Amino acid sequence: MKKVICTIVTVLLLVVFNQTVSARDFSTITKNPKIAQALESLDRINREDVISILNGSNTSRKPIRIMFRELEVYGLANCEAVTMHTKDGGLVIFINKKHETAPAETIACLIAHESQHHPMSGTKAEEIKAWLTEISTWNTFVRNNNAIASTQSSLTKRLNYISRLYNTQGEQRIQGIIAQNPMYAGLN
Repeated sequence: MKKVICTIVTVLLLVVFNQTVSARDFSTITKNPKIAQALESLDRINREDVISILNGSNTSRKPIRIMFRELEVYGLANCEAVTMHTKDGGLVIFINKKHETAPAETIACLIAHESQHHPMSGTKAEEIKAWLTEISTWNTFVRNNNAIASTQSSLTKRLNYISRLYNTQGEQRIQGIIAQNPMYAGLN
């Protein structure tokens, strides 16, 4: 009986220890619990490329801060998110405050997209890469849990739309959307 109890206690300790060790600390990136949840969801689907960029493997060599912000203050009310330089030479991703209640997975897709803007090159190639990263992240979430595609947030609807376009018409369709969008008119 003592062996059984010892075995159970050992297994429970290993489970608790394993969960504690695997939890990442995203405090250098955000203080917001919803954004931290989105980052954890990126971690769960193994988007180490995105997390690495956010943690400092980017052109600024600093962690990229992420927060919700009223983007209309910057004249960007129609943007879902934006990446900007900070005064100290770092980068910050502002996610439109209107998305605070969106599912964490949809916010994670915006973060994945914006992480690709760390070079701040202002090119169509950078924008295409960002869109494709966003779409592939969404497709992974949906493969893991198809129910997420049924949520009724505006981000979910947008992600379902661009994913459907990409899945049926390919990268050329995404390039076409970018080429036709006045927001991207100044990209080289």
